[in-house]
Amino acid sequence: MLAGDNVRKVAIVGGNRIPFARSNTAYFEVDNQEMLTAALNGLVDRFKLHGERMGEVAAGAVMKHAKDFNLVRECVLGSKLAPETPAYDLQQACGTGLEAAILVANKIALGQVDCAVAGGVDTTSDAPLGVNEQARKVFMEINRAKSNGDKLKQAVKLLNPKLMIPDIPKNGEPRTGLSMGEH
Repeated sequence: MLAGDNVRKVAIVGGNRIPFARSNTAYFEVDNQEMLTAALNGLVDRFKLHGERMGEVAAGAVMKHAKDFNLVRECVLGSKLAPETPAYDLQQACGTGLEAAILVANKIALGQVDCAVAGGVDTTSDAPLGVNEQARKVFMEINRAKSNGDKLKQAVKLLNPKLMIPDIPKNGEPRTGLSMGEH
């Protein structure tokens, strides 16, 4: 279908954000979920959306912990929006919030939803720390150990400096370095 009479006009009605802060300062002990939930609640307060069911919420983060696998859904459930509001994550280096806005705008234009929230969140103060495969196995052995003595025996293995060297993907590009302009 080509653009025409069946495509609705889309408008950004408003926005909300939390203030910028340098790494390891104001948000040092705050994670992505807390920051995105705060931004959502600020939006709810600003536009009097308490208990409203939105068409959907699309957002995400580039630097996510494993615990953030369902980040946006958890944020909506922790916000003042109706819990029935659909929510999902997406991820695009340096463009998550913009990609979310384009995605929901397209859905509004096509009549799939009437209104939506788009956003993105990231904190370098709470960056997920990856470990190499050997260190992961030691952590798993610590978790499996029955006694404190056995846990300590396993934990001593972590003093090996080789365990602090991260595994680098086979394409030689840790994270998004090369695609982000590092040559």
